Amino acid sequence: MPHSTVTPETVFRARPASPEDSVFSFGEPAPRLSEQEQYKRLIDAEAGKQGLPLAHLADRLEIARPRLHKVIRKKVALKDDLRDRLFEALDIDCVRAKFCVTFLHDHTAYDDPEVFLICEAMKGFYCEILTRRRGEIQVTLRPPIIHEALGRAYDMLLSHQERVMEHDRTLQA
Repeated sequence: MPHSTVTPETVFRARPASPEDSVFSFGEPAPRLSEQEQYKRLIDAEAGKQGLPLAHLADRLEIARPRLHKVIRKKVALKDDLRDRLFEALDIDCVRAKFCVTFLHDHTAYDDPEVFLICEAMKGFYCEILTRRRGEIQVTLRPPIIHEALGRAYDMLLSHQERVMEHDRTLQA
C-alpha cells in the first residue's frame, strides 16, 4: 500500500537533512532525543536567536540562574510549568512547539513555514481540546455564522481589489 509510508516525518522532510540521516548510512542510527531534550534544545535555540543569555532569561522568570542552566543544558528535568513559562518569555508558540516535538520528533522544524501554516490551522482544534480538559464550557460558532463571516470578508476583499484597480487606471490615464 503506497500510503503506508506517509508519516509526518516523510511529509515534512522528504529527503535526508544530512548524510547521517540517510537510509543508506552505515552503522547504528542516532538515538532519538526524548521530548524533554527536544524542548530544551528548542528553548535554547530560540534564546540564542533572540540574543538572550540563559542568565537574563532566568532573571526575567525570577528563578535561580544555576537552576535554569542545569535544566536547559544538563540532565535536570524540565517541568511542564517551567516549560510553559519559558515558552511565554521567549514568545514560542506552544502549539507549533508541541507539534514539532511530539509528531515530527524534530525541534528544528519549528521555523519551517509549512509547519507554521499547519499549526495555525490546528490551533482552533487544539484550544477546544484544552478547554474541554479543563471542564470549561465553550460556545461553538454555528456553520452559517462562519459562512456569513467568510462571505462578507470575501466581498470586502473583492470591493477593495476593484478600488485598487480603478485607482491604477486613473493614475495611468
